[in-house]
Order: sequence, then structure tokens, then C-alpha cells
Amino acid sequence: MTLLMDGYQALKRRFDDSDANSPLDFKYIGILRFFLSSVGSWPHKQFGRGRLDTILSMYNVLLVLVAIALPSLGATYIWYKRDTISFFDVGHVLLCIFLEFLFLQRLLMIWTTKYRTIIKDYLMEFHLFYFRNRTQYASKIHTQIHNISVIFTLYMASQIVSSMMLFNFMPWYNNYSSGMLGPERPANRTFEHAVYFHCFTEDVYTTIKGYWILFAFNIPTCYNTATGFVAFDLLISLIVFQIWGHLRILKHNLLNIMPKEGMYSPEENMRVREILKEIIEHHKLVINFVDKCSEAFSEELFVFYMMMQLLTCTSLLEASVLTAEALATYGPITLAVHQQLIQVSILFEMIRTKSEELTDAVYGTPWECMDAGNRKMVLLLLQRAQTPIALKAAKMVPVGLQTMAAVLKTTFSYYMMLNAVAGER
Repeated sequence: MTLLMDGYQALKRRFDDSDANSPLDFKYIGILRFFLSSVGSWPHKQFGRGRLDTILSMYNVLLVLVAIALPSLGATYIWYKRDTISFFDVGHVLLCIFLEFLFLQRLLMIWTTKYRTIIKDYLMEFHLFYFRNRTQYASKIHTQIHNISVIFTLYMASQIVSSMMLFNFMPWYNNYSSGMLGPERPANRTFEHAVYFHCFTEDVYTTIKGYWILFAFNIPTCYNTATGFVAFDLLISLIVFQIWGHLRILKHNLLNIMPKEGMYSPEENMRVREILKEIIEHHKLVINFVDKCSEAFSEELFVFYMMMQLLTCTSLLEASVLTAEALATYGPITLAVHQQLIQVSILFEMIRTKSEELTDAVYGTPWECMDAGNRKMVLLLLQRAQTPIALKAAKMVPVGLQTMAAVLKTTFSYYMMLNAVAGER
């Protein structure tokens, strides 16, 4: 326990951002910026670095071309090997194709104005950094959300590194343990790779030189895909933390409006009116920002849940063989995709739940002590608060636990069907 506390304190000192002049100076934002920049998806132009933005945009175009080519070559690989490829090898290739499609959609998102604008608004206007000095409670919430964001960012960064390493180096270990990398390779065997696609030559699967060429190519491919899969979810999660923090501040402010026995005096009503105006403006700010988030990430969330249905089913099917090799190769990615689905859904549900609590908080204000003008303001706020704040996929479906449950239910139905087909083969 002491060791954990020492580690936490060391981490806290390492990520102490008390001298930061803006959220851009926060170390966890620096980590997010690094990962998104590494796949050409950070809007540097919005923060005054136009030249770097141009260079990374060209790199983004290159990644888009690769992300289009690899699924096509993967499908071609399945077609050419259709008479000899096993059912579970088809599943492995399809798993890579689905991941690449998800990565492609997120790469294209950088070219939308909505995506660039929402990141700028998040870091330059909406972040709790700009609200921390309003009240003591706001400062407390800012510190809490900051610490949560640091820990969560480090956790997601470890996911990127570990998933890339396991997915790419597990096949290498299998080749090594089976003697494929030695001077006397087993007869009638081909090299195992992290990603399979049609290469117009079988040398990459049959010769040691070809193996190392494809192995080297797959390292950045796995990194880019892992980053595209995790880093964008990290961005959305950090934004969700900020929205959640704002809702907590709103609830606290509503529940602490000048308690009073009897009616407010005219002077007290004027003070209450100013407090209500500030709360209404703050609530309006949150609603407008959430609406912008829904606009910016609507298509991304739709594709995320659609691809998650395919990824969870395919990864579960691949791991269901339950051999040591299958569990080592597909176990981590199965856990990762399910965890990402559950994690993102729970975070969005937190916003919805907290926003629903605002209705009770508004009604819990001492409105009966106010004059008619202030009561009208409370009624207006109550009407607005009755509409839950929620991000929507495809601008229609509120994202949360119900959406997650529907995806998992469909996933297990497809899994049982495909597992039965695999058993018949």
C-alpha cells in the first residue's frame, strides 16, 4: 500500500501542471497531441502552427491511402487462398480489415471543420481550467478531473503500446518457437504474420528475407491502427470528463442557492437573480458544446458502434479456440475491444445520468422564497433541464448503456451462429 501511495505521489509530482498558462500546457494533453499527431490527426493550424499542420496533413493523406489499400489487399488474400485458408485464418484477416476500416474513418475525420473546431473550443473555451477560479468548488472539481484525466491518459497510452507489441510480436514468438527463424525450418510451413494481405509474391510467407520485410512493414501498421483505435477514444473520453465536471458544478451551484426561511428581500432577490443568470448561461454553454460534439462526432460514433459489433464478434470467435496460442494472440485484443465499448458507453451514460440529476437540483432550489421574476427564471431552467444532455450517434441514437447492451446482445447472437458454423467445418 505504501508503495502504491509513493507511486501515486511521484506520478502527481511528474504531472503537476499548476504553472500551466492554458490546457495546451498540460502534460496529458501533450501525450494526446503526440499520439494524434503521429497519425496526422491533430489540428495544429487551429493553434497557430500552420506549417506543421500542412506537413501532417500530407502524412495523413498517405495513411488514408494505406488504410484503403490494406483492406483491399486483405480481401484479395482471402480470395486467392479461398481453397486452402482455414475458417479462423479468415477471421484473423477480417479482424484486421475491420480495424483498418475504423482507422480509415477516423483519419478522414481530421478533414472536417467540425472536428477541428470542437478541439479548439474544448481547449480554448470549454475546459474547466477557465472556470476553476469562479468558486472554491469549481477549483476542486477542476483538480479532480485533471487527476482523473492524467491517470486515464496514461492508461490508454499503455494500451496503445501493449496492444501494438502483443499483436505484432506474438506471431514473431510463434515463428521463433516453431523453428521458422532457425537455419533448418520445418518443411511445408509458412511464416506467421500479424497482418496478412496479398503481396503479389509468396516470398514474404516462405522466405526469411521476405518475412523480415513484411515484419518491419507491419510494425508501423500495427502502431498506426492501435493509435487510431485508442487515441480518438481517449480524445472523446477527455472531453466527456470535462462535460461531466461542468454538470457537477451546475448541480452544486443549484443546490447551494442562498437557503432562506421565508421570502427573500428585494436585495436578496437581486443577488439570486444574478446567480440564476450565471447558472442559465453556464447551462446554455454546456448544451451548446454538447450539441457541437454531437455534430462533430456523430458519424464517428455511428461507425464506432457498427464496427464494434463486428470486432467484438470476430475477436471473440478467434479467442474461442481456447488454445494457449489463440488466447495469447487474440485474448488481449478481445479484452481491448470489449473494454473500449463498455468504457465509452459508461462515460456517455455518466453525462446522461448527471444531466438528469439537474432536474431534481433545479426543483430543489428555494424557488418558493423568490419573487415572480426569479420563479420564471427557475421555470425556464427547469424546462431546459428536463431534456437530458446526451451525445448521439448518427444524430439520432443517444449513446449509453442501452446502446452498448444492444451491441453486446447482437454480438453474442452472431458469435453463437458463427461458432456453430466453425464446429461443422
